[in-house]
Amino acid sequence: MRPETLGGFVLRTFLWLPVCFAAWYAAAPYHGLAAGTLARAVIEPFGSGLVTSLERSGFDLEFVTGIAVRAGTGQPAILAPEVNPLLYTYGLAFFAALMLAARASVWKLLAGALALLPFQAAGIAFDFLVQVAVKSGPEVAASVGLLGGTRELIALGYQLGSLIFPTLIPVVLWAAFNRAFIERMLRPK
Repeated sequence: MRPETLGGFVLRTFLWLPVCFAAWYAAAPYHGLAAGTLARAVIEPFGSGLVTSLERSGFDLEFVTGIAVRAGTGQPAILAPEVNPLLYTYGLAFFAALMLAARASVWKLLAGALALLPFQAAGIAFDFLVQVAVKSGPEVAASVGLLGGTRELIALGYQLGSLIFPTLIPVVLWAAFNRAFIERMLRPK
């Protein structure tokens, strides 16, 4: 068996990326709905019953709330923020490409995909919470009790969920599942 090289691994990863992104995109509406459903559990501690239902519109998730707001016309309306889960779930395609390039088992790939779900759900949840606690204005935030330090926590969660989790967590999980592969690849020849 030929020794593993970093260049070979990188090349295989780049070759797997288009295939993995195509598969992720095809499954994205269903995967996004699963992550969105889990996101409701992340949202719950910030306001019990804040989300009354979750609906899917294409790729987007619509979180229906019981929060009364005034529409642009001055008419009363219910706040229903939309979140694009593609922004938070693309790390799955990257993780799959890394796993396939490392020739990892299918079970490790599936376990990693499941381990990514809570991080993806957190990103989706904090996007929703930012829309309610920050973007909808102080009146809406006050009406649901999302004030002060809670808003700061939500802003931090949003930054982690949108900037850090989608890219860093797949690499960390890949490394955790492939320690022997990494050691073999880095072993001096």
